[in-house]
Amino acid sequence: MLLALSGCSVYVPMQGAAPDIRAKGELEVSGGWSLTNRLDFGATYSPLPHLLVRAAASFKGSAPAHPDSANYLQNKQYELAAGTYWPLGERWLVGGLAGFGRAHARARYQEDGFALLSSAVQHQFDAHYNRYFSETYLTCKVGALATLGLSYRLVQLRLTEATDQSVAVQASPIWRHEPMVFFRVRPSEDSPVQFQAAVGASRSAHYDEQTAGDRYDPARQFRTTRSYVSVGVALYPHLLRQRR
Repeated sequence: MLLALSGCSVYVPMQGAAPDIRAKGELEVSGGWSLTNRLDFGATYSPLPHLLVRAAASFKGSAPAHPDSANYLQNKQYELAAGTYWPLGERWLVGGLAGFGRAHARARYQEDGFALLSSAVQHQFDAHYNRYFSETYLTCKVGALATLGLSYRLVQLRLTEATDQSVAVQASPIWRHEPMVFFRVRPSEDSPVQFQAAVGASRSAHYDEQTAGDRYDPARQFRTTRSYVSVGVALYPHLLRQRR
């Protein structure tokens, strides 16, 4: 699925999975590209009834135009997960996943959210971090070709090796809430392609971005709220299973 993030941040949330899988042997493959130089790929498979396995990766590149002054953000990450799904009649589907992810982010930018109080702070991050997450999702068919859905992720972020301006950045585990609302549609009943549009957010638990007390703590750059609007395409798992 495509991901378009607002603003610049060291932490980049991965989009919720919410696979549209309802039976053993179904496979959902997704991918996309955005104007923010973001590529996303994912595959989810059901090897047994009610069992899901998933692998996904995301790549975002923004090279600096000048080695000393230009802002940039580069992020490479992947995740592995397993879970379950339960169809509730013909229209409803509920499921969940739990997994692990790892990321490497490099970024340079000025953090000027408190510019009226003092001068902007220059950051240059090189960070490796792990993500442990659980996800629940619910989808509802609103017609023969359209589906509405909601997913929620609870993410624990752990910095494993992070520096800002070559100075080590340390922080206790950071918990983040990541809801997403999405809409999917197929062009026709026999089309193997399914399009999706989604809106999501990622917010740290018990964190108030309006206070300036931790302004000079670089770890706050891993706690700021992120939001995204995404569009993407996936191969419809039910038709893939029928054609094999």
